[in-house]
Amino acid sequence: MIIPTHRISDHAEGGIGIRQLSPDVALFFDAQLHRDDYFVFCLLTKGEVSINVDFKEHTLLGGHIGCMLPGQVHQYAKVREPEGWMMFVDGIHLGEENLRVMQRFALLRHPLPIDERRTEELNHLFPMLQQRLDSPQARDFTRAIIDIFTEVMSQNDDINNLNPRHREVLLRFAELVDSHITSHRQPSFYAEKLNITTGYLNEILTATIGHSTSEYIQQEIILRMKRELTYSTQNIQEISLRLGFEDYTYFSRLFSKATGVSPSLFRSKYHV
Repeated sequence: MIIPTHRISDHAEGGIGIRQLSPDVALFFDAQLHRDDYFVFCLLTKGEVSINVDFKEHTLLGGHIGCMLPGQVHQYAKVREPEGWMMFVDGIHLGEENLRVMQRFALLRHPLPIDERRTEELNHLFPMLQQRLDSPQARDFTRAIIDIFTEVMSQNDDINNLNPRHREVLLRFAELVDSHITSHRQPSFYAEKLNITTGYLNEILTATIGHSTSEYIQQEIILRMKRELTYSTQNIQEISLRLGFEDYTYFSRLFSKATGVSPSLFRSKYHV
């Protein structure tokens, strides 16, 4: 079975999309198993949304926030009179600290309650973003919304509840990938650095965050590619070399396969 991937480029110019949820919006939710290549942030103020993520069902109720990370296999199981907001964001719009919080949040795998003050703040920010989606201010509103989500996530971070050994390996692995990904993209390199087998490293990642070691590494390098193509003034061949790809053809083929568009087309849509 080939699991389809929904791409941010299909429905969100500039890598940012937004949708207000209402009781008549149930048809928007795709009941088919799929992945997204972008982050999904959801604030539910009323109603219910149940979703299967990596073979586990989670239910979002009024007064909760939830988030989906790129690459997570999921499908919506139940939608009942939802009210609130959903925002779709390419990873290039998340700062480094927010990305780290999101990666830790993947370990939680459940919706989080949000207090009235932050709910009120989001209920002001989402409409403002919707009205200014095509303006330069869209990124500022998007980052403000993400900051509120990650603030709530940080306060509910239960990574310390993990098996101590798994926690140690996960955090160290993420640090190693961040430092070495441009020169090393083989799982065996990281397993050796961690003094464990490749199979054990893969077992820990799959059990805790729902991704294999290879998937995690690929998602990280694709995100680096997107960022460079968006923000760097270097040409694409220079970006390819800087990210550790001496063969530009391979760089282009890998990016196109993962995102559905070529590096040059992506740059033409997103370059600031």
